[in-house]
Amino acid sequence: EIATQTDKEDFPPTDQEEEEPPDESEKQTDAELGQSTEEPPTPQEDSLLLLEPKVLSDQEREEAVASMPFSSFLNTASKKVERVLGAPILADLLVNFVGETDEDTSLSDKQPHESKKFVSAQEVFESSKWTGTRDVTDMDWSPLHRELLLSSYHMPSSLSSSTIGSAALTAVSPNDTPSSSLAPRSGELQSDGLALVWNMAMPTRPEHIFTCGSPVLATRFHPSEPPLVLGACQSGQLVIWDVRAGRLPVQRSSQGHAHPICAMEITERGAGLVTADADGKINFWSVGNLRDAAESLQMEGNVSCLAVAPESHTLVCGDESGALFALPPSTSGGPSGAPRSSSKRNVRKLQTDGHFGMVTAVSTKKVDTGGHIAKGFLRGSGGMVLSAGVDWTVRMWAPAYQDKPLLSFMSHSYDYMCDVQWYVEIWKTWTLYTFGCLTWVALQASIPSSLFATASSNGSVGLWNLASSLDESLGDIVVEKDAGLNKLKWSVDGRRMLVASGDRVRVLNLADELVRQKGDENERMMAQLATRGLKNA
Repeated sequence: EIATQTDKEDFPPTDQEEEEPPDESEKQTDAELGQSTEEPPTPQEDSLLLLEPKVLSDQEREEAVASMPFSSFLNTASKKVERVLGAPILADLLVNFVGETDEDTSLSDKQPHESKKFVSAQEVFESSKWTGTRDVTDMDWSPLHRELLLSSYHMPSSLSSSTIGSAALTAVSPNDTPSSSLAPRSGELQSDGLALVWNMAMPTRPEHIFTCGSPVLATRFHPSEPPLVLGACQSGQLVIWDVRAGRLPVQRSSQGHAHPICAMEITERGAGLVTADADGKINFWSVGNLRDAAESLQMEGNVSCLAVAPESHTLVCGDESGALFALPPSTSGGPSGAPRSSSKRNVRKLQTDGHFGMVTAVSTKKVDTGGHIAKGFLRGSGGMVLSAGVDWTVRMWAPAYQDKPLLSFMSHSYDYMCDVQWYVEIWKTWTLYTFGCLTWVALQASIPSSLFATASSNGSVGLWNLASSLDESLGDIVVEKDAGLNKLKWSVDGRRMLVASGDRVRVLNLADELVRQKGDENERMMAQLATRGLKNA
């Protein structure tokens, strides 16, 4: 028999059904059910039924909205809704790596076709309320959560330099303000220092907001403690924020720098920290103790940027006169030792005519595969160093071989080179299987890449692959037509890039054709250098 999903009430009763008297057992059952369910209401239920909704006055409504429970609920609930609404954005930036989305999800039609070839999707992160009058000073990717990114900002342009450290210090928020709240307290929008944690699912609303009494010039996620964020300030102090403790720093360095900190990098596989100020002083810190520097070194010139070679922990510094310096590790301990007032590191000065103007950025390859080290750097492509300057050039160095640059790449538009970054290392996995007893072994090794990117003052990102050509770039990604670029940063997996322009942070999802290695590009690059006599292997 075939069953149906219709109700009995859908069909009118027949005459025979109407004349049939009800069964006595059914009457008794209905009576018992009626007696058990029809209980008289209690006095409390009567009061609830008679209770009418109360209409709040304007003052009562403002007090309810301003109350802590309501604001906490509204902040949490609205953030959850925004994350759900931002799921398609997150999918475009994280899932789609091959650039097979529709034209509408990539760069706008106003962008050149060459830009669309390299970028499959992009998104702009800005909050006009908090960042509208500021400039981005530094950026970082979360080492644990690939959807989180960090950006620091300078003081608002409406404030003059004479107000630094005065009005900003007295107008900061109380420390009980949650960092996850979007609503500003009194004076917070005018605080000198600002750092924001963004979630890629929410382009217009920061995940966490941190303030400080001095402009934040460099920032990093804490390498081992996810709730902590590090900041380097114009006042010369290092600060630590905690997402669990509000918007103000929970710790500040007591001594270290008397001038603005211009660069900060993490060393010792996350256990150490190095900072440099505009007066040429370099401090080495233990991440577990940021109150006092463990080691200090005074340089001759004014340091403008620095980078760390991870395989040997050698520092590479650029100064305002265009010179580059290499600082091998100290032979008397490290950042984890007792605090010292001076360092025994040997300072090696590279060729003085490296750049004809300030060095804006230096970049080392993030590889840690071992190998022969000479003069504090890996031999081969792993020890190559890039430097960018205001003289329109990017230069490549091989400090393991010689003190002069190997190549010079010039901007054809004669614009300042504001930043340069080697592409992150590519991890290759080999899996070995044995038959009989089920055994497998996974081996990983990092392969140096020949790809790097530059950020220029004309608003474009230049892409170079030295395995393809030592003379011509792959092309440019036009990010901004009316503004220059401040910084750029590759993601941990190399699939995305952070680009800063003014107060806006852009996430570019790169096409797979760009980031996928085609054969052994590293060997092809080294062969081209040897053919031209630029390297003495």
